[in-house]
Amino acid sequence: MADLLIRDLDPEAHRELKRRAEREGQSLQSYVAHVLQTHASRPPLLDWLSQLDEVEPVLGATGADAVTAARDDLP
Repeated sequence: MADLLIRDLDPEAHRELKRRAEREGQSLQSYVAHVLQTHASRPPLLDWLSQLDEVEPVLGATGADAVTAARDDLP
């Protein structure tokens, strides 16, 4: 596992992260590691938005039909 040291974190952000960690019953380190892992596992917003340009529009269908059709086209 890699280590990460965060310097100059805003005190208010630190307090909020600590509060959230306590609410989840986790240490601050575990909570922040989970937040970072979750964030890193998702595609960057610009990449995700560019993928939307490749989706064919579904005309004359309900929203549920459009979602189903889009899911069917996923690899």
